[in-house]
Amino acid sequence: MIESALSFLFLTLSVAAVYILVATGLSITMGTLDFANMTHAALYLFGAYIALVIIGKPEVGGVLESAGFSTFGLGWGLVPAIILTPIIVFGIGLVLEKYVVRPLSDRNVVDQILITFGLLFMAQELMAILFGTGGQTISRPGWASGPLALPGIGTVSRWRFYVILITVILMGALLLFYKRTDFGLVVRGATQDAQMVQLLGIKVNRPYAFVFGIGAAYAGIAGLLGGTIFAINHELGVEILIPALLVVVAGGMGSIKGTIVAGTLFGLAWATANSVYPQGMEASIYLVAIVIIMLWPEGLFGSTGVEM
Repeated sequence: MIESALSFLFLTLSVAAVYILVATGLSITMGTLDFANMTHAALYLFGAYIALVIIGKPEVGGVLESAGFSTFGLGWGLVPAIILTPIIVFGIGLVLEKYVVRPLSDRNVVDQILITFGLLFMAQELMAILFGTGGQTISRPGWASGPLALPGIGTVSRWRFYVILITVILMGALLLFYKRTDFGLVVRGATQDAQMVQLLGIKVNRPYAFVFGIGAAYAGIAGLLGGTIFAINHELGVEILIPALLVVVAGGMGSIKGTIVAGTLFGLAWATANSVYPQGMEASIYLVAIVIIMLWPEGLFGSTGVEM
């Protein structure tokens, strides 16, 4: 009984961890920049494929297969991927912020959604062209596989424990960044009154770009972690986008606390449906979102700007 409860708990929290990480990046981006960024799901997609290539040498299709590559990858392992994937996606995020977000920042929200949605589909087609349309999975080494004994409690999935631990560390680091660093205070101030911050002689473009990069990095590491739990395919971006948006809306735009709570509730709904009625896993997420939005139209912790 205890083993089953622990297994269910860690399934819930590991799935919630992926939702929380990808939705956190989306939430802080939308809360800070007031920009409807659908390309955030493409960053998750890139993170999954970048990790796939760094970790092993998966079989590929598409252009790579036509070029003579039956397998394609570096084979460096999981630890280098955990370090390098968010760094690479952080760089991609900075490029997106400069050449997509900044030029579109004054456009209306419909234009922002349409253009960034188009870029998301272009990214998915690029992955399909390069790697083919077949599904992939990220392999895990022995130290990240099998059961983990927790003294006095029981055994749990070793990798799900690591997924939860990584997420806790990253969310703690983000909270410290916003609350304890001067840079974080500037970002929070700029979300409330950017003009006043600029009058103080502080350029807000640089903090905004950095925050966008952080959001991208979190989407990238979420892609890696998600790729070890769910299958990887070229449509991964659209598949994660709707749940991520629902987490942001249900938690409250720009609220880190709301994202954590809503992501955990979505993970609980997904795990419950997976145990009881697997065909209803996706529907369970929408049901939770509908209930939350009906009871709290502005989300659980609705706010303006970024709030802890």
